[in-house]
Amino acid sequence: MRRIQVTEGVPFSVEPALRVKVRGATDRLSAQLRPRLRLLREEPGQLILQNVIGSIRLNDSTILEVAPKVDGKADWVSAVLDLLIGLDRIDVAGERLAGLAPKRPELLEVLASVYAARLQRAIGRDGPLLLLDRRHAELGLLKGKLKTSNYLIQAPRRPHRFPVSYDELSADNDYSRALVAVARLLASITSSPQVRTSLVESAAALRPGFAEQIAVDPSAARKPFPPQWAVYRPAWSIAVAILTQTSLLRATGQHHGVEIAIEPWPLLERLLERALDQASVISSVAGTPLHREPKHSTPLLIAPSVGVTARSVEPDGRLTSSGSTIATFEAKYSPRVAGSEWPSREHVFQALTTAAACHSPLAVLVFPEDFEPCWWDVQGFAGFPSQLTAIGLGLFSYRRGAGDRTRGERIVSLLAGRTAASSGVQNAG
Repeated sequence: MRRIQVTEGVPFSVEPALRVKVRGATDRLSAQLRPRLRLLREEPGQLILQNVIGSIRLNDSTILEVAPKVDGKADWVSAVLDLLIGLDRIDVAGERLAGLAPKRPELLEVLASVYAARLQRAIGRDGPLLLLDRRHAELGLLKGKLKTSNYLIQAPRRPHRFPVSYDELSADNDYSRALVAVARLLASITSSPQVRTSLVESAAALRPGFAEQIAVDPSAARKPFPPQWAVYRPAWSIAVAILTQTSLLRATGQHHGVEIAIEPWPLLERLLERALDQASVISSVAGTPLHREPKHSTPLLIAPSVGVTARSVEPDGRLTSSGSTIATFEAKYSPRVAGSEWPSREHVFQALTTAAACHSPLAVLVFPEDFEPCWWDVQGFAGFPSQLTAIGLGLFSYRRGAGDRTRGERIVSLLAGRTAASSGVQNAG
């Protein structure tokens, strides 16, 4: 398998035949992800992938591995997995089979190894995932519920055959079929013989005695998972991530192989939400409770004249205390660029306008890098907001659990230091 390593936002070149494949792959992803921004930009002799990270399969032998433009040398794969499928904390070093991952493992390789380990653990503990399934059959004995009308019609000719419906515990259900489909797909892309063998064995153990050819219900990923099979939930979270983020289940039965390619900016918003939730917990324990408000819009431009419309704003995050907004947050997936105006005018104006509409004294810009808060005093808004701060939450160094706590503590410290921030514009570097 050929793997082409590229970085989000950085130009790269491929041979003309693959250039066509890249266009087709990004068109396919655009239809799936419906991104805010175009995924592919073309320049003379070069291509630029933007607003997407992860693994993009171009053909049966070639995969594009797109690293993030921010902290791409970090263990960003672990952070993405923890944010993407965070029902259960992934410890890549602990869950992957020995000797699998290189220093900078590809997203799909790690996903395959973690999925293999989780399936093995679940099957080894509780066996195949069994559910009551309604069966319809014609039997030589009474079982379950007799279909009386059907029986009376055929009784003169075949009185010994009974059309019945009954419930039966079966390993052939929507969940096991989906788990098996993902196991086989991941087995087809992994370069590790150990992981491939583990996935193939798990696929066979999940549906013992049933045919290998299966049809997967596309809606299975959206169904509530059976609580009695919680041991399978960690593996199911990975299966759902794959089933919902790829075109594996199109009605034609054709697919382009397994790929996990995602827009990175929603991950920063999710990280912000987790940090604010932790800040709420920490502040409540300290006796100064804060509350993270669910996302909702706030009017900005009202009472429009004929022919124009009202406008509203919706911050990515909002903290309140005793019903009053104390800070609004805007997540901006962009790096700090040396020698450029930072934060950009657009980001500053959006943060200030949103805070003003929400009557917040503090406007916060949240970036994916990891840096200490930068502060500015604000004039012209009558104190709402009175200050603007930019903070980095370290998106690609995140690990679920401890990472939530440290970022929650950082938010609490940020709010505690608001009034202590020195007046005047400080150095943003």
